[in-house]
Amino acid sequence: MSDLPSANQSRINDQLKVLRKAIETEVPYTGGVHVIKAEDLLVYYDVEGEANPRRINLGKASGNDLAQLTAACQQATFGVGGAYILDETYRRAGKMDHDKFAACFDVAELLETISPDILQGQNSDSDKYLKAEMYKLNVYGAAGPGSFFKSYKDTPRSENMIGSLVVIFPTPHAGGALTLEHDEKSWVFDSAAELAAASSTPSLASYIRGTYRVTLTYNLFLADRHAPKKSKRHVPEPEHAFESTLRTLLGSDTFLPSGGLLAYGLTHQYPLPTPPETVLVNFKHRMPPGTRLGPILWLLKGSDARIRTVSERIGLATHLKVLYDTGDGVVERYNFRAALRGNDILADDVLNTEHVDEGNDMSTIKEEVEAMGTLVQRRPERTQELKEKLAAYQKDVPRSRFDEYKEQEEAARDEKHQRAAGQAIPVHWVTKITELNRVGSSHLAYGNQASLGHVYGNAALFVEVPAVGEGVRAFCAPGVE
Repeated sequence: MSDLPSANQSRINDQLKVLRKAIETEVPYTGGVHVIKAEDLLVYYDVEGEANPRRINLGKASGNDLAQLTAACQQATFGVGGAYILDETYRRAGKMDHDKFAACFDVAELLETISPDILQGQNSDSDKYLKAEMYKLNVYGAAGPGSFFKSYKDTPRSENMIGSLVVIFPTPHAGGALTLEHDEKSWVFDSAAELAAASSTPSLASYIRGTYRVTLTYNLFLADRHAPKKSKRHVPEPEHAFESTLRTLLGSDTFLPSGGLLAYGLTHQYPLPTPPETVLVNFKHRMPPGTRLGPILWLLKGSDARIRTVSERIGLATHLKVLYDTGDGVVERYNFRAALRGNDILADDVLNTEHVDEGNDMSTIKEEVEAMGTLVQRRPERTQELKEKLAAYQKDVPRSRFDEYKEQEEAARDEKHQRAAGQAIPVHWVTKITELNRVGSSHLAYGNQASLGHVYGNAALFVEVPAVGEGVRAFCAPGVE
């Protein structure tokens, strides 16, 4: 009988591994060869100083035709942190903005082809659809032989942009294979095909040899459909496995019996807001009610979107929240017990801590953060990391009476805090938290002198799991026993 709890936990862990695998098998791009009409290869473009536009047929353009197109281009920049940078050590190519040319290429049919892959994970009943807007024309080879661009992550150009579509015209060229990197994996995509990828996926193009490679780039957006089209959707195997396993877990009396959260690290980057202005409540600074993170749920891509879609289809509420690690920075400040308390803070919005003046006591900023969020159990791997960090610190710095005094002080503070906060909400992390969506807020800190301190959090996806017999779990058949 004593082995039963451990056996149940082992089965639950196995089911969580299936969930994790189902959302880690995804490829963040799609590509292939698209059949086009002859007129799709026509491009009209402006040349400075000329009254009329020039015309080029990219299906049968000569070297001189391509050289003239190249001469009409500007040097290509790339987006980093909201700015556009010109650096030929990273990118050597020509570019033409969308107001300087007109392409006859019909992108509508291509969008229908790629939409199932780009919108994977989205609910088929959603009123969202994939919309493309022309962004620019690029010519690789414009700076002479050896045009390229090194690895970089594109900058989303609006809050609802979810990716890019690159159309590569069939001009003769060699090289230029594109390497896409995502979640420590990479894929190589060769030219003479179209490519649609998430905007948070870093890319790297090898050197272009021979003549010229000409591409059109479209920004891809999620847009509202005025008349939703209902259709039967094929459910991919990973999504089917994810939903089946999740239902099995919900049917187990031993899985989060009193309720809790399933947590998932985000695999794509999203446009998070800056900290809002605080409001005064009983002379204390507090966050304004509500959250500004809700709309981002509808911008989720790939496996992030699949988690939301499947969870909500089952009947589980899904939220985007920010997790603040209360173990950050406390070990070196004698706050030993706080480092190992085992709880973190979950916030509905990006926190604003600019009003905090912590003096010489690290607990001030901790208490302010805790007052603005919900207490949740810390990730096991983070607790272990803090224990190892504390052990190393205590080994290097001999204990003193001051240390003992601080620990006694922290013990009293912890006891008072736990009585006020109650029990932390249990959390099962299906996939590890990532730092793709990291946010920060500053506050006034003190060491030997005043300085600017920072509190950092990471956005992640959280799914509410009700207690056994409540909500959707009242209708779940028993699964893992």
